[in-house]
Amino acid sequence: MTRFILHAVLPCLVLTFVVPVHADEHTQPLLKRLAGVWEVEEGVNQGEEIPEDELEGTVMKIEKNMILTYDREQREIYRAFFTLDESKKPAHINMTTEMKGMPPMKSFGIIRMTESDEFDLCYALPGEERPTEFKSPKGSKVMLFEAERED
Repeated sequence: MTRFILHAVLPCLVLTFVVPVHADEHTQPLLKRLAGVWEVEEGVNQGEEIPEDELEGTVMKIEKNMILTYDREQREIYRAFFTLDESKKPAHINMTTEMKGMPPMKSFGIIRMTESDEFDLCYALPGEERPTEFKSPKGSKVMLFEAERED
């Protein structure tokens, strides 16, 4: 009987003292890594670079399945609900805008983390095909943004 108790209880005691291994930030789901406030560092609008002074102070706040973008005066300039498909390479993002006075519009894009504190978002304007590369060629209907996590 004593031997049975040792065989039954000992493994439980050993497992109790095993230190849990935390997932590396690169193995966490993309949605979790994107959560937070991001400063928009660079942008390209249909092949035209957005001037730095226009982007200055622009931030994206990502929480759960929503992207909110604010200008330097903290006015909301963009709101979209999104879904991610990490099984695609690069990951796909499907966004549905929710702006006052406008009907919901769908945009399809791609997204990637370039560092633990940076990501690239490239998406087509509503009604256009999803981009396949992180580029916004001149004359395209594609937007490209680079964002860095705020401190």
